[in-house]
Amino acid sequence: MPSLAGRLTVPAAALLFLFFAAPASAANFTCATPGATCQSAIGYAVPNATTYAGLAARFNTTTTLAELLGANNLAADTSPSAPIAAEAIVRIPFRCRCGSNMVGQSADGPIYVVQPQDGLDHIARDVFDAFVTYQEIATANSIPDPNKINVGQKVRIPLPCSCDPVDGVTVMHFAYSVAKGDETSGIAARFGVNQQALLNLNKLTDPLKQGQILDVPLPVCRSSISNTSADHSLLLLPNGTYALTAQNCIKCSCNANNYEQLDCSPVQDRRCPALQPCDGGLKLGSTNGTGCESKMCAYTGYSNTTSLSIHTALVTANETACQQKGGAARSEFAGSMWRMSAISFHMVLILICFL
Repeated sequence: MPSLAGRLTVPAAALLFLFFAAPASAANFTCATPGATCQSAIGYAVPNATTYAGLAARFNTTTTLAELLGANNLAADTSPSAPIAAEAIVRIPFRCRCGSNMVGQSADGPIYVVQPQDGLDHIARDVFDAFVTYQEIATANSIPDPNKINVGQKVRIPLPCSCDPVDGVTVMHFAYSVAKGDETSGIAARFGVNQQALLNLNKLTDPLKQGQILDVPLPVCRSSISNTSADHSLLLLPNGTYALTAQNCIKCSCNANNYEQLDCSPVQDRRCPALQPCDGGLKLGSTNGTGCESKMCAYTGYSNTTSLSIHTALVTANETACQQKGGAARSEFAGSMWRMSAISFHMVLILICFL
């Protein structure tokens, strides 16, 4: 049993604050497939000026410096000591795991070490920007009395997330903290999502409240990565972001002008294996042909049994556009056939009348 000197007890005023001010859940990110993993993110308002290395350390176990730079579309050689101003909004990527309780939470962290004068509500609100509540931290760490924690105690912070598709489409679930003056139409336009999908997903009926946590389903680039590859479920990239994968030997990015395919290219590093070209001699990221006949040499995953092996394959470029074009062509053909039938019918009537 730790001594009272080593135990932090929340003051009475803070205790009342806990009971009457904190919501029971920061956000309701449901997960339909227990055990599923994927990539998620939050839009974190930095409470105090820091650096990218400092921010990566705060979110430890869940976010590396390289992932942090990629999620914010910063150059890979950005200095770890580059400053971040207080109140700046930084996108924090992390691995999500769907729990048996049908709720998504960050997998295995981040881990926070309790400091003197800390309380769970302070940790939830002020350190982690109210993306979690003190109740959620207490539950995740089996803390029987949330008003009593130990200085130096390590607690896991369960960030909200999900791996579910939305309207049958794969997305990255992004936890967004509503700012003063925000409206759903503006949020939807800012992130390129459908407003009705945003309303339905969050079951919104009342006006937005400042600090409310929304689940924003960000569109992601289509991927050809094999489901046997270690990064199959973790390489969900929304517009304007990139990620390093295959032991940092492949860089993939997403552009809203072409959601059809991840744009992947090899990283020039002598530690990386030489890539075999796709059939036809195409290099990774290259295309041949034009229009619906074009093929792209796409990254399809990696394996690492005895040594790192990176896989590529030819895939149809602009597949959805071609499908839409094919559908339009079929509709036009059907329309032409209908017009021809109508003309033939009228010609038969005319001939009958003359006879």
